[in-house]
Amino acid sequence: MKQELETPAAIPEARSAQVQRMTGGQAVVRYLIHEGVTHILGIFGHGNVQLGEAIAQERGRIRYILVKNEQSAVHAAAAYAKLTGKPLAVTTSVGPGATNMATGAAAARINRLPVLLLPGEVFADGVGPVLQQLESFKDETVNSALKPVSKYWTRVTRVEQLRRKMREAFDAMLEAGDEGPGVLCLPMDVQAEAADFDISLYFAPVDRAYPRICEAPEKIAGAVERLVASRRPVIIAGGGVLRSGAQRELVRFAERIGAPVVCTQSGIGAILWDHPLNLYSAGPTGTSCGTEMVQKADLVIGVGTRYSDFTTSNDTLWMSRPDFINVNICHFDVSKQRSYKLWGDAKRTLTALLDHLERRPAALSVKGAGSAYTNDSGYFREIQDSLAKWMKTADSWLSRDRVPVDQTAAIDVINRHAGDRSVVINAAGSLPGDLHRLWKNKDPEGKGYLMEYGYSTMGFEIAAGLGARLAMPEREIIVFVGDSSFLMASQELVTAVQQRLPFTVVVFDNRGNQSIRHLQQGSGFEDFSMEFDFADRPRAEYVPVDYEMIARGMGCRALRANSRATLQKALEEARTHKDRPTVIHLQCEKDDLMGGYGGWWDVPQPEVDAHGNFRERRSLYLEQKKKQVIR
Repeated sequence: MKQELETPAAIPEARSAQVQRMTGGQAVVRYLIHEGVTHILGIFGHGNVQLGEAIAQERGRIRYILVKNEQSAVHAAAAYAKLTGKPLAVTTSVGPGATNMATGAAAARINRLPVLLLPGEVFADGVGPVLQQLESFKDETVNSALKPVSKYWTRVTRVEQLRRKMREAFDAMLEAGDEGPGVLCLPMDVQAEAADFDISLYFAPVDRAYPRICEAPEKIAGAVERLVASRRPVIIAGGGVLRSGAQRELVRFAERIGAPVVCTQSGIGAILWDHPLNLYSAGPTGTSCGTEMVQKADLVIGVGTRYSDFTTSNDTLWMSRPDFINVNICHFDVSKQRSYKLWGDAKRTLTALLDHLERRPAALSVKGAGSAYTNDSGYFREIQDSLAKWMKTADSWLSRDRVPVDQTAAIDVINRHAGDRSVVINAAGSLPGDLHRLWKNKDPEGKGYLMEYGYSTMGFEIAAGLGARLAMPEREIIVFVGDSSFLMASQELVTAVQQRLPFTVVVFDNRGNQSIRHLQQGSGFEDFSMEFDFADRPRAEYVPVDYEMIARGMGCRALRANSRATLQKALEEARTHKDRPTVIHLQCEKDDLMGGYGGWWDVPQPEVDAHGNFRERRSLYLEQKKKQVIR
């Protein structure tokens, strides 16, 4: 029997009502809407105006924000993801617009935050060279620079590929415990070409619920045996606690086993500041009490932490050779420190541990309820004694009152001003260390402290303020930014003015890169090229940068402060401004910064130098290296 071939003319008549013809740009934008993406940030160029047309067609269902720098767009999206767990999209033109995203993508990847990057790409049909194309003898384009800093990377060469690749990108970048940027490189011609999509498949319902996986009961029981045998347990709480929403379970667990809690930068918010088991932090930016208790621990329970160098003092904190129990949904992280592994969601795993502990009525416990804790053990009294000593030290820094204001005193003023639902933001310089030791978390939801300290990116802060405002329009947003970071990336203030997004920016003016200057001094290096002094008059005269005037020139409201009282007044006024950002130019003390309080950071000392000044320091450095316990 002769088979009849379907003619091209018959194909349109055979199409199902479920089939819709879309350009590549339309398919991308409509899928973003399907996944619940609320905003696209970016800058249009000749390499993505086709996508821009598709966005314009859907402007009632998704909002587009024109930024001033593509790196900042990624930072804003990352901050949004940190606070909501949901991605935004960023689009750029081909070439420099795309490569501008690399630093933002690296920060998002290291902090495991989902953002979708949509860089324009050269023609898929091979026509070239074109404007801003890098010609190469390899099958690469400049967008390949995003491969090392992305969780998912693909180049779309046919519109039909979007049927699969859009879903793949979201699946990859939202993988629990290993979230990160998804990159879809969109050639200019593919954005404009069209294909048929079965919308019942393309827009099929997607389950994005956070997985609540947990180890088998026998594994939980094994961990409980280790907990009961411990006499000096310490909990290190990381960002995974907040991602899981496990703050309440963590505190109950700490109370049940009588363990103090130290938080990583990402973990601040896991426990309220005034809980008697909160020791704030450990490591190079740690408190004396937190570092001391970790050094003396016989069991470290890491919950949602990846054990970075700033958590472990480059692996020199394990002086007592403790055992480890790790609770982590990331399979890579749960194996660190050769731990007893509890691979799973923090909330569910801690609940399982508590259930097992409740079956042992004579097991470890902090007796009492609420904040009135009592304990008969010497360990609890030791914790409280160490904490009391630290609080006395902290108060001596927080209570300072001079002009120009100390950075630590400014933190105290802002902390007192901030409400339970305020969000504070920072990333780089000397501020992260002071905040890690001194910030008093008052937010039971754990969303009040947004610190980008995985990549510690200068320029993250103001863009993150924009992203935080989009994520939480009902909350007060306060950005801590050093003068160097402000000068590196302040342009998104204009974006915030355009969008009428209010938040407060406090610019800490200490005349330069004081964090690294103090690192130079503390490491025995020459105090070299770190301040904003005139080249022909070093240390004698400084460039009079007027941050208040810069902010006004960008359309912001601007204020000036140099003391506790004037800062408090400026913060109160800033809170009343509802239509644009307010920038406070804060002149502060530059030379007197906090110390290390027992933590160590591996800053190599020169083996040979011209004057022989580093021989003794090199010897001390090598002695400290011997304390590293690489498990």
